[in-house]
Amino acid sequence: MSLSRYALRTAGFGALYLLATFAGSALFWPAAVVGALWLVAQGRYGRRNLDVIALSVMAVLAPGPGDGLLHAFVQAVPQVVPAVVFAVLLDRWLPGFWLGHGDRFRRRGPAVGRLAGVAGLTGLTGAVLYKVVDTSLGFGDVGYALLRDAVCVLLAVLAVRAVRQLLSRRGGGPGGDGPRGDGGPRRPRLTVVK
Repeated sequence: MSLSRYALRTAGFGALYLLATFAGSALFWPAAVVGALWLVAQGRYGRRNLDVIALSVMAVLAPGPGDGLLHAFVQAVPQVVPAVVFAVLLDRWLPGFWLGHGDRFRRRGPAVGRLAGVAGLTGLTGAVLYKVVDTSLGFGDVGYALLRDAVCVLLAVLAVRAVRQLLSRRGGGPGGDGPRGDGGPRRPRLTVVK
């Protein structure tokens, strides 16, 4: 991927992150989910450190309750760290899952169970950091944040995978057209190894 295309994708994820922040954390699409999807979707390009920096900048610049730059930096931590945890654990526990690599060798039940585990640990990380950053939060609020983030991350990844699979079956998504370029069913391609 060219640097200009990568920069455009990063800017797109940044805009989506700001939009999710404006929508509010009480909705079903919190900014933490956008951050997690951002790092996972961009992960295959090998520039995750740049994505973490860009996500951190967006999290600091995003509007929130507070009185200054230091407060903005502190409030960014519970947004960025869970996204990094999600991206790293998903790469470790389910390599290639985001792109559908290895699906024919992977049983669906255990894969979704591992994804739920990754999402749960991500939600737990965010909830603990929310409580550390804002000690006035009650345990009910922290539990709600844990459940909200874990469920939203899980559902978002499953939804993106379902759309990708639907597009690849139709021939318009990743993987290209059918054997004649007409969008029909694809034949498996063989690779000759010498």
